[in-house]
Amino acid sequence: MKLKLSMLSAAVLLGACSQTNITTTSSLVQTETEIVQKYRLNTVQAIPAPKDMKADVIVHGRVSTVEEIDVAYVGKQIPFTFSDGKVENTAGFEWYVSKHFALKTDYPAQRAKFFLELLELSYPYYVEYFGMEPPNIDQQRIASTYATSNDRLRDAMFDDGFNRGIHHTAGGEAMYYNWVGYSFPTERPQHQRYISIHETMHSYQMALGNYPWTPSWHGEGLGDSTANHNFDSAKKQLTVFGHDVPIFDMMSWGLHSYKKYQQPTIVEIHNRKRFDRGLNVLFVQFMYNNPEYSQYMKIYHQEVMRLQTDSREKSLEVLQAIVPDWEALEANFKKWVANIDETHVVASRGQWEMDGNMFYKRKSNYDYAPQRVGFTMTPSETPSYRPFAIDFPRPDASELVLDAKRGIKEPILAYVLSYQKDTLSKGKLGMALGVKLTKENSEAISKDYRSWKGANTDLDEQVRIEVKAANTLQIDSRNLSGKLSEYKLPTDIVESLATQDKPELGVSMAIKASSLEIIVKTANAQAFKVSEALTEQQKTALLNRPFGLISSDNQHGITPYIDDGRELNPRSTDYSKATAANAWGFTGDKLAQRFARANWKAGKNTPTQWREAFNRLNVAALNTNQSESIAEVAAVNALMPELAKQGANLNEALAELSGIQLQLDWLGHSANNMKQNAIITNHSQQDISGTIQFTVNDQVSKLLPVLAKAGEKINIIVPEKLLAQGNTVVATFDYIWQQQGIKQVLQQKTKQYHGYELAGISGDFANDIFTMKAKVHGPFAGKTEGEITFNFYHSGKKETIEQAFSLKPYEVLELSQNFKVTEKEIDHDAWFEISVVAEVDGEPVLVRKRLPYIPQKFNR
Repeated sequence: MKLKLSMLSAAVLLGACSQTNITTTSSLVQTETEIVQKYRLNTVQAIPAPKDMKADVIVHGRVSTVEEIDVAYVGKQIPFTFSDGKVENTAGFEWYVSKHFALKTDYPAQRAKFFLELLELSYPYYVEYFGMEPPNIDQQRIASTYATSNDRLRDAMFDDGFNRGIHHTAGGEAMYYNWVGYSFPTERPQHQRYISIHETMHSYQMALGNYPWTPSWHGEGLGDSTANHNFDSAKKQLTVFGHDVPIFDMMSWGLHSYKKYQQPTIVEIHNRKRFDRGLNVLFVQFMYNNPEYSQYMKIYHQEVMRLQTDSREKSLEVLQAIVPDWEALEANFKKWVANIDETHVVASRGQWEMDGNMFYKRKSNYDYAPQRVGFTMTPSETPSYRPFAIDFPRPDASELVLDAKRGIKEPILAYVLSYQKDTLSKGKLGMALGVKLTKENSEAISKDYRSWKGANTDLDEQVRIEVKAANTLQIDSRNLSGKLSEYKLPTDIVESLATQDKPELGVSMAIKASSLEIIVKTANAQAFKVSEALTEQQKTALLNRPFGLISSDNQHGITPYIDDGRELNPRSTDYSKATAANAWGFTGDKLAQRFARANWKAGKNTPTQWREAFNRLNVAALNTNQSESIAEVAAVNALMPELAKQGANLNEALAELSGIQLQLDWLGHSANNMKQNAIITNHSQQDISGTIQFTVNDQVSKLLPVLAKAGEKINIIVPEKLLAQGNTVVATFDYIWQQQGIKQVLQQKTKQYHGYELAGISGDFANDIFTMKAKVHGPFAGKTEGEITFNFYHSGKKETIEQAFSLKPYEVLELSQNFKVTEKEIDHDAWFEISVVAEVDGEPVLVRKRLPYIPQKFNR
């Protein structure tokens, strides 16, 4: 049986999943001396090749940490990106590059470096969630544009051809016309990072090649889920795909929408036309937090590219064909949502920000009533570990506070204040214990969970333990039948804080039998202890009610130590050790993808042992004993010879199981250097041998030998003379894997397609008629309509003809107009211009080309 895949997209998809440890070789590779270069941010330099730059990131599950990332300042030189020819320079903007990304911005150099580091930290997760990489990513970068103001970003978008400028409500946009992610300025640091991660995920999605239209749950749900993050600036550490992140939280939105829309099914979320970020995130989080379902999502990504889906109906058909038991999927989704128990209560649109585990309030243009960061746990509850609860690294231990302990007779909570030195004495902040919402606040929060409009949490029942002006401990129990007590901090503490470069103060709170004991501590000073009497009513409230963080009139940081259960995580939390990029750090994830695709291809004919092997890997992913998990992967790999025999008559499925990936795509270091290659990647643990042959129409290339070692990638250039013989090339690849003969047949266009563009213009004069011609290419997805304008300038005047048109995806439209003119009128200084304004993916885009007319020879 032959394996046939029709391929319009740039990446295909056997074996799936690019790997970072793949070795690349080429039939035309020449050895080069490695150049060691110091990259600078203060001097313009030549654009470094991506292969010469480092993007060394330690990936540990969903946490990535900077090891070494190169960033270079290249000024006005436009780097070679997947947006080539569709992104221009803008006055006041400069270009910076890292290994995988190129950034056009008017931000200062250090800020540009920060953004590129953030994107490189995100890159492994783009690869993980789509299960593939752009084929030419080793030589071609992904472009982004960030600006310091809306007006400046509008200028940049106008320069790139967008007639609308920026969207008036969006935080950022990634454009299907040019595959650039545009990030709008915002006062919120969390939101700014969120936009960058989200929009660049869209650009990555497009760079995979000819990505089609998909429902909003897919692109937006994946973008929002990935960008639901935590970032530790001191450690340069990013956690993505947050399930339980307090600030700018999408899961809370999802739970709110799920309740509001009466528990919609996955089918209803998929088919929903009205955009809802929360529901999108809820669905995507569910799929990627399950080892089995995450594999089906990757197949879905690959299939919609291959099939170029263009409707919700087709998208759902693809997804339901991949998932073997849809009824179980729906039931598991409903159960999963019902069991979500968030650990925090905070207004996502409030003033609160996070840096790692440190919370702080930013300066804001908006008028907010007092808002508290609330936690849903209580001091009396025994902590427990729950997967995906507070799913980012816990804070480092601090010598300034006692060990926090909940669920004991005399619980201890603590916090560390990190002061801004220049405003050390400004404001007050701390924790509130024994919290009970007023009726008015409860109603306000339930109505508007994101902004808490009308809520004032200062009015709730609570005991507030705060430090005011960095010199006074304040205990306020007036809202809980108590009093306000103030204690001046000892001189040695106050003076120590004043002399520290980064002032820090620890506050520990122990709920005793009849008192609240507080210890205040900083470096190079004696600890200060205070005991405040508690009534039985107050003690009961402090033990059995939740608590939260409070802050007013400052931007100081507060890091809570609340014994939240993260230290009970049975998995390794040594983030200096690399694992896989999935939720479980499971090294067998790519092997599981091969089984998922093989079982899907085999359908009802899937051998029982294939299904059993897939299930074993899914169970191994959840095993918190890493040694046992690794051993299980090895055990499944050891079964491959026998499993391969069972697929002897299942060629398509066996090709998937083999992990031998065949792609036809364009590779090169510049737009003028792109050549079509057969890319063969061996994801298996066995060396393979075989042959490949190319056919265009009836023309056939010679049979080429293929030898690919385990983990090796081979690039074979398709002969250019052969490509000139027609519109489609077919690659036939025969190879031996595990003593089984396998055939893969793949077809691709002979010319690279760049989506919507004015591909070329020409002008010709004959018999007193000047004919102007334009070739317009349709988009990758969606209908395009617009108007083309033919402008002819000659003998000091201008003539114009306008024409409406419409384009389907991949359609090549040739348009022309005639102008009656004499030889004399165009003998000197004649030129012509063709401009097109069209709605591309809902965006008005202007493209324009102009040329002088140079007559070769007139009759006279």
